Amino acid sequence: MAKSLNLFFFVFIFLTVTQLSANDKNKITPQVATGALPVEHFRILTDKSDSLDIQQIVQLPESEFKEESPGIKDAAIWVRFDLENSADFDSLFLELENPVLQEVTFYTYRKGAIENKLVLGARYDFDQRPLNIINYVYPFFLNQGETATIFVRIKSPTSMHLPFFVSNKVTVFQRNATSNLLFGIYIGIIVIMLLYNLLLSIVVEDDSYYYYIAFIFFVGITQVVLQGYGFKFLWPGNEWFRANTVNLCGIFSGIGTLLFSRKFLHSRRYTPRLDKGFTLLICAYSAILPIHFAVSPYIAINLINVVAFVTSIYCLYVGYRVLRKGFRPARFFLLAISAFLTMVIIYVLRTSGVIPYNILTSRTLEIGSALQIMLLSLALADKINIYRRDQEAARKEALRVSVENERLIKEQNIRLEEEVRHRTEELLHINEELKVAMKQIQSTQAKLIDTEKMASLGQLTAGIAHEINNPINFVTSNIRPLEADVTDLQAVIRMYEKLDPSGDIAFQIQKIEKHKKDIDLEYLYEEISTLLSGIKEGAHRTSEIVKGLRSFARVDEANWKKVDLNEGIESTLLLVKSTFPQNFKLVKELGELPKIECAPGKINQVFMNIITNAVQTIQERILKDQQPGVLIIKTWEEDAQVRVSITDNGQGMTEEVKNKIFDPFFTTKDVGEGTGLGLSIVQGIIEKHNGTIQVDTELGRGTTFVISLPIR
Repeated sequence: MAKSLNLFFFVFIFLTVTQLSANDKNKITPQVATGALPVEHFRILTDKSDSLDIQQIVQLPESEFKEESPGIKDAAIWVRFDLENSADFDSLFLELENPVLQEVTFYTYRKGAIENKLVLGARYDFDQRPLNIINYVYPFFLNQGETATIFVRIKSPTSMHLPFFVSNKVTVFQRNATSNLLFGIYIGIIVIMLLYNLLLSIVVEDDSYYYYIAFIFFVGITQVVLQGYGFKFLWPGNEWFRANTVNLCGIFSGIGTLLFSRKFLHSRRYTPRLDKGFTLLICAYSAILPIHFAVSPYIAINLINVVAFVTSIYCLYVGYRVLRKGFRPARFFLLAISAFLTMVIIYVLRTSGVIPYNILTSRTLEIGSALQIMLLSLALADKINIYRRDQEAARKEALRVSVENERLIKEQNIRLEEEVRHRTEELLHINEELKVAMKQIQSTQAKLIDTEKMASLGQLTAGIAHEINNPINFVTSNIRPLEADVTDLQAVIRMYEKLDPSGDIAFQIQKIEKHKKDIDLEYLYEEISTLLSGIKEGAHRTSEIVKGLRSFARVDEANWKKVDLNEGIESTLLLVKSTFPQNFKLVKELGELPKIECAPGKINQVFMNIITNAVQTIQERILKDQQPGVLIIKTWEEDAQVRVSITDNGQGMTEEVKNKIFDPFFTTKDVGEGTGLGLSIVQGIIEKHNGTIQVDTELGRGTTFVISLPIR
C-alpha cells in the first residue's frame, strides 16, 4: 500500500512539473476563443511597508520584480506581467482562481497610462463583482497586436497561490459551470455520507459515528470556504465571517479529525502513551485561535499548515501502532489517512509555490477529503462487522457457559438444600437469641430515654428555681422596710386618734406635726409606694414564670392543638435563659405565623433541646476565643410550612460529626455529661409531625438548625 501511494505521488508531481514547463510566454493566441490560457510568466514585488501605490509601482524598473512564489506573506504583493494579444478579438477576461484572497486590485498599464482599475476581494460584497462567479474576474480590452502590462495588488492572510487565466466571457462561464458541477458532486458525496452515517449512528448506537459525523461536517464546510462558496451563499454580507472563516475552519477541521481518530482507533486502550499526543495536538490547534485574533492571521495560517501536516503524520503513525496491536479496522484508517496525507502534501506544496496550480492540484483537498471520508466509512463498516462477529462468538460462549452453569446449578441445588436446612435451624436459634437481646435493648433504651427526660427535667427545674428566686427576692427584700414604714404611719394615725378635744388642740397638733417631720412623712409615702410597686413586680414576674412553665409543659393539653409556635419559643427561652452566659446576645426575629396543629409539649421539648445545645457550644466558644456569643432565632412562613431557624456562633461541627448527630447515644460531650439522645428524640418528634429538620454547619463558624412543620 505504501509503495503504491509513493508511486502515485511521484506521478502526480511529474504531471504538474510537465505542465509547468509547457508554456513560457504570455501571448494571447487564437486558442483563447475556445479555452483558457494560463499566465505562467509573471514577476512579484513584495511591499513589506504596504505604502506603495500604482503610480510608484509603474515607475519601478522591471528588475525590482522577482520570479518567485509569494506563498503566505504578511505584506502586500504586486504582480506584474505583460500580455500580447495575437487573437482576433479585443474583449478579454483575466481570471484569478483563488477565491479566498481578501484584497485584490487589478490595473492595466498601457501607453504610459493607468486604466481600468478594479477592486475585488473577500473583504468586499459579492455583488460588486462584474461577473456572478466565485473566482476574481477582471474584464479588459486589448486590441489585436497590442501589448499591455497588468498589475495586480494582493493583500491577504491566506495562501497567495496565483493561477491566472486569460479567456473570453463564454469560457469564463463554462469554466465556472464545470467548477460548480465538480464541487456539487463533492458536496453531494459529503451530504450522502453525512446522512448515511447519521442513520447508522441511530441504528448501531456507536458513539464513534457522532465523532465521524462532526468530522465530515467540518471537512465539508472547510472545502465550502476554501472554494469561495461560503462567501457567495452562506455569509455574503458578513465581513467578520469573510475575514476569519478560512483559519477557523482549518482549526475546527483539525480538531474534529483528531477527536474522531482518537475515538475510532481506541488510542486510550491500545496506545495509552500515544493518546496524550492527540491532546497536545488539540491544544496546539486551540492555541492558534487566540494567535489568529490577537497576533496575526498570517502567523495563524502558517501554524495551521504545520499542525495539519504533523496531525496527518501522527494519525498515520498511531494507526500503524494500533494495527500492530491487532485492531483490523485500522487498515482502512491508514489507507484513508495516507490518501488524504498525499493530498495535503500536494496542497501545502502548491500553496507554498513549490508545484504549480493546474486542474489536478486545484482539487487536491476535495479529492483527498472525499477519498478519506469514503474509506473511513468502510473502516466503520468493518468495525461493525468485527463487533457482529465478536457478539456472535460471545453468544456462543454464553450459551456454552449457560449449559455448563445449568449442570453446576443442579449439582449445587442438592448441596444447597441440605445446607439451607442446617442453616435454617441455626437461624431459628439465633432468632430466639436476638428476640431476647432486642427486649433487653428496648428496656435499656427506655431507661436511657427516661434518663434523658430526667436530665432535661433537672435542667428545667434548676432554671425555674433560678427564675422564681429573683422575683421572690423582690418581695422578701421589700417586706421589712415596708413593715417599718407602716409602723411609723400607724404611730401618726394613733396620735390623731388620741387627740383630746377638751385639751389644748394647737399644742397637740403641733406635737403631731413635729412627729411627722421627725419621720419625714412625705418620704414615707413615696417609700411605701415604691416598696409596694416592687412587691407587685415580683408577684407579676412569678406569675409570668408559672404561666410560661404551664405553656411550656402544656399539661392540660394531651391531644394535638392549634398553637402559635412563637409562644412556645418565648416560654422556652424564659425557662432556659438562666443558662445564658454573660458575654451573650440573643437576637429574636419572630415573624407573624399562622397557628399549626401539633403536640405543643413535644414541640417545646424540641426547642429546649436545640437551644440548650446551642448555648452550650456558645459557652465553649466564649471560653476558647473570648468572643461574644450570639444566638439568632427566626420564624417565618414559606411554601405552606412554618419554619424555625436556630443559629449559634459556636464551635460548629465537622462533616463526620454532622452525619452522626441524630444517631441514638452519639454525643461529643465527656463521659457522664450527656446520654446522646437529645437530638435523636428531636428528630423523632419532628418526623411524627411530618416535618423536617436540616443542619447547616461548618467547623469554627457555628451551626444552624432549620425546622419545617406543615401548617396542616
